Amino acid sequence: MNVIDKYNRRIDYLRFSITDKCNHRCFYCMPADVKFLPSDNLLTIDEIGVLAEIFSNLGIKQIRITGGEALLREDVVDVTKKLSKYFQLSLTTNGSKLKELAGPLRESGLLSVNVSLNSLNEDRFYEITRGSLKPVLEGIESAIDCKLFVKINTVISQMNLDELGDLVDFSARRGIPIRFIEMMPIGKANRGVVFEEEILKRLSAFELKPSKVKLGAGPARYFVTKDGNYVGIISAMSRSFCTSCNKLRLSCDGKLYPCLGSTYYVDLLKALRSGASTEQISDMIKTAVEKKPLAHHMRDTQIDNEMYKLGG
Repeated sequence: MNVIDKYNRRIDYLRFSITDKCNHRCFYCMPADVKFLPSDNLLTIDEIGVLAEIFSNLGIKQIRITGGEALLREDVVDVTKKLSKYFQLSLTTNGSKLKELAGPLRESGLLSVNVSLNSLNEDRFYEITRGSLKPVLEGIESAIDCKLFVKINTVISQMNLDELGDLVDFSARRGIPIRFIEMMPIGKANRGVVFEEEILKRLSAFELKPSKVKLGAGPARYFVTKDGNYVGIISAMSRSFCTSCNKLRLSCDGKLYPCLGSTYYVDLLKALRSGASTEQISDMIKTAVEKKPLAHHMRDTQIDNEMYKLGG
């Protein structure tokens, strides 16, 4: 079965936050004084299994596991194993726990991993994330060694704009693609936004040429450098890709959002715990798809969603 929205977009990709907890405090994602949800408010592994079968029957083909920081969830390997029975599975992580978990995750069915790397300078990395750089770098190497398909994610702001070339070189030396992401006005993320035009200008020395390659189910537009490595740009603000959006977002507390730029959701966890049938939950998901807007309006409006609960 395929679910098509009212704008004729096939919805086959789910971003699934499995926890809101994180050991970093990236300024564009999470406030320093955040209060995390009680564990009872999160989907259990059995509830995840029920929803996985429903989403699979509705035509979802790919799931990206996210957080918060997904690897802080103690049963993340078991969750991966359960989801990999139904979907092509990828994961986004800050990399801090990846050194220890890359192998078990690969064995459990994970195919690819996106690692957030916002600076190669220890002090600046801490300023942006309030985390330590070394474990992230070690995690990237471990994931490569475990034969996971690795991509680097870098959210660009005025704080790290001068490092773009160094980050491209870092990725090229390891033969892995890097994607630069325009910061979106979700929650408190509104400092130093940088758009695609400036990113491309800063990378002119790499003689980027547009490429039709697709590396995963996400919206990045890829370029190839003069040395043959891939650089992606996710330009959610300056070049909206809404008309081809194929995704839904499931929060760690079971709320299904049809759009990151909208506060509308249906509460699947509440339905599950109220004894709703598989058919009723399936209908709720279809309702969310019907409510999916044609486009976001984030260039004009600050969105009150909490990025760390939605796996942004």
